[in-house]
Amino acid sequence: MAQGLQDLSTALALRLRDIARMIDRLDRLESGTGAWLASQQNGELNSAAREMTLRSLRAAADATNFAILSFLSTHTTASTAELETASGLGRLAVTERLNDLVQVGLVGRNIDTDQVQGTAAGAALMGLIENISGATARKLTEQLQTPKIKLQSEGSDSGV
Repeated sequence: MAQGLQDLSTALALRLRDIARMIDRLDRLESGTGAWLASQQNGELNSAAREMTLRSLRAAADATNFAILSFLSTHTTASTAELETASGLGRLAVTERLNDLVQVGLVGRNIDTDQVQGTAAGAALMGLIENISGATARKLTEQLQTPKIKLQSEGSDSGV
């Protein structure tokens, strides 16, 4: 597995682990048994991993969220006000975007200081997207430089 995929899967697994531990703690407080975590099967864990992966991809694929992630990839930390300027959205809209990105583990946010940071998952996903984009651009360049093939039956340019 490529390093970017390993980094992303590790970061998403850690996010899911933290969520599972929170649920387990609540289960122990409510029922005293802690049976929920022990009852999780591989199929349920695979389903949760797939859901988290899809949610992360959806969140990053949104153009505004991608702009926020891009901004954070070049800044160690940023305030919500800086992200408002970078995204062109107001405070409420940026806050909602950040909440979505925090939920899937792509950014971290300190409410007390109003600072936002990229996470390992966010950096890995951005790297993966950049790698795919770069490879696609190189392939496109190759394809556009390939001479057009003339159809023998027409003897002219087919426009393909």
